[in-house]
Amino acid sequence: MSSTTSERIGTFSAFESPSFRLYFLGQLVSVSGTWMQNLAQGYLVFQLTKSEAWLGIVACASGLSVILLSPISGVIVDRVPRKRLMMITQFIQMCLALVLFALAYTETIQVWHIVMMAFLLGSTNAIDFPARQTFVLEVVGSHHLKSGIALTAIVNSSSRVLGPSIAGIALLTVGAAWCFFLNALSFMGSLVALYLITVPYPITTSRTENPLKQLREGLSYARHSKLIAPLLMTSLAGGVFVVPLLQLLPAFADLVLNSPREGYALLSASQGFGSVIAGLLLGMVTTRFGYTVTMNWAIVGSGLSTILLAVQIATIPAMIACFFSGLFMILQFVSINTQIQTVVPNEFRGRILSLYTLSFTGFTPFGALLLGIVAQFIGTPAALALYGVLGIVICFSILEYYKRHA
Repeated sequence: MSSTTSERIGTFSAFESPSFRLYFLGQLVSVSGTWMQNLAQGYLVFQLTKSEAWLGIVACASGLSVILLSPISGVIVDRVPRKRLMMITQFIQMCLALVLFALAYTETIQVWHIVMMAFLLGSTNAIDFPARQTFVLEVVGSHHLKSGIALTAIVNSSSRVLGPSIAGIALLTVGAAWCFFLNALSFMGSLVALYLITVPYPITTSRTENPLKQLREGLSYARHSKLIAPLLMTSLAGGVFVVPLLQLLPAFADLVLNSPREGYALLSASQGFGSVIAGLLLGMVTTRFGYTVTMNWAIVGSGLSTILLAVQIATIPAMIACFFSGLFMILQFVSINTQIQTVVPNEFRGRILSLYTLSFTGFTPFGALLLGIVAQFIGTPAALALYGVLGIVICFSILEYYKRHA
């Protein structure tokens, strides 16, 4: 059997674990609901303010809490069982979705409500994200870790198709409020799945060490690792200059495509579909080219697809550009994530993955805020094109710097 065929089979090998199958289904339902809420929230913010900058401010509120809490959350993830943490964080997220539903349904919602809810949601994500990343290893073991990471990426990508598709229908028929309600319901799928899951490969938690000492050790390990340091910095650059494209899609759909609801839903779904294809192709691509080469080409592809989107004025060509943006974005970040997870020792896993959360999601909203402000001055298409160029140049500058100083 060829290595390529073996890797294709290996891509789905994590499904051999009953615990992972439960986790996969629960997360598919829950994350789809989250993407429904993201679409409805972006639509609602832009309708309330007609401002690209406010889209960035709302995202920034979420990112600020991640920046403040991520280093501490890594210590928490290394000290507390991940299953328990996830059940707590996802229950809180369900309650926050219900609050948004109540405000939107009664038509009393204001943009500051959404900012506050985004901050609280980001606070839970600062713990939930590294806990989820670590939990994958606990349910599949090290032998199927790469498969678990790839399938988790497929969950997130599939959700970006299912969530916006359902949210687009809900926006057109019953309004944004019910997207928040459906998101709250979706957490039941995740909570039930987590309750039923047994953990076959638990990672030992350390509650005896001083938390501040653990924090310092984690930061020192990340800083001095010749592989993890450049990967985290590249992830940070991608979080600032690649991922913020998602935050500007409501404005692009409204101002450029003149289709604030249908256009936004179609662009989001197209990007999600590209992400699903990336997850399915990941094993074959990385087997042939390796994770480093895949990451480098994905950086170029992400930037070029963003530039391609910037010059579109019709929905279908914009959907094609979003498809490639989603494809290359997932190839880029899953390559980074997999390289980190395959080398980091278990005793540092939670802390390093919390730094990955910080680089990938914590600074993304600030990139989105800057993108929104730039768009106010030079227009949405020009701002997207500028970010596409900067994403390529800065990512490769970081990699070249670490290569010379290795």
